[in-house]
Amino acid sequence: MEWIEISVTTTKEASEAISGKLMDLGANGVEIVDRDEFKQVLENNRYLDYADDGFIERYGPDVVIRAYFTTDRNPADVCGELKATLSELAGYMEIGPGDVKFARRYDSEWKETWKQYFKPFRLTDRVVVKPGWEHYDRIADEIVIEIDPGMAFGTGTHETTRMCAMLGEKYIRSGDKVLDLGCGTAILAIMAVKLGAGSALAVDIDDAAVKTARLNTEINGVSHKAEVRHGELKNVVKEPYDLIFINIIADVIISLSKDIKDYVKNGTRIILSGIIKERKAEVLEAYRKEGFVLADELTMGEWEALVFRA
Repeated sequence: MEWIEISVTTTKEASEAISGKLMDLGANGVEIVDRDEFKQVLENNRYLDYADDGFIERYGPDVVIRAYFTTDRNPADVCGELKATLSELAGYMEIGPGDVKFARRYDSEWKETWKQYFKPFRLTDRVVVKPGWEHYDRIADEIVIEIDPGMAFGTGTHETTRMCAMLGEKYIRSGDKVLDLGCGTAILAIMAVKLGAGSALAVDIDDAAVKTARLNTEINGVSHKAEVRHGELKNVVKEPYDLIFINIIADVIISLSKDIKDYVKNGTRIILSGIIKERKAEVLEAYRKEGFVLADELTMGEWEALVFRA
């Protein structure tokens, strides 16, 4: 579907009035990009480990308002009315740059962007990941996983997923019963089955991830062994697994240290990733306190991955 995107670069002070005007003009939706608001969300939410120190500053000091209109609206007319509103507002408040622009947008744009940058790549020594729109000729005993990223995190390009995969290749045994928490695209569950695991249960709290994960298990021909469920650990029946992937964030990983004991047996391998370096010591302490023994670890950039044995 095609949309008209109208964007206005302004100030926080003027943003409410401009947003209201855009809605009055018939916008189907309004998005406000405000660096200070986002910074406040990060400061109030201790779970957002993925936002690096320079991320917020990339947005700059101005507020950008984007509104979306159906194509039956003349963008020049809308921009003209907005400029008139900005001129009025400038008489009694700071409006900043006041730049008004329009562009045509399509629902398919996000997927086309993926296609530009998501190419076949080697995830581990044996595993190659490819998107469905790319051709790849398998070499020797390589395992090829086809991934449709959808709107889910975890194609293997991020260090956290890559470390999980590398450790998984090392510790998965034939016939293993595998649990993948925070599965995203289900790449780890799919890999586990292709490496010889007897079964894999992939779990995620995000509806879009679950939909994408199910599609990917079918594409790779492993849906008979890799089940995908919506939920979290408490929604999984308490029974022992041979190997458990937890690729989330440090706070959640720590919070699961007690409950995960209901899903292990003697020798279970637990692979943890999504841990920023500053949180490694806390994760180590939490799992050692529950009797788990550190067996291995990996570091990539600012991220850590740990393997514990029950």
